Amino acid sequence: MEVIIALVVLFVFVTIAFLAIAYFLPEWVGIQGKVAKEIESQHRGDTGEMNKSKDQ
Repeated sequence: MEVIIALVVLFVFVTIAFLAIAYFLPEWVGIQGKVAKEIESQHRGDTGEMNKSKDQ
């Protein structure tokens, strides 16, 4: 019985740790965060700065 309780506690701990990392450091767990979205928009040329310089 103690082994089952230990495994449940371990599972809950790992799940909470994963959720915390996913929230604060999304790129570490494969979630596209703000930084990745900004980089992707720069690669596509969707930034306002780049579009302004092209218009001039």
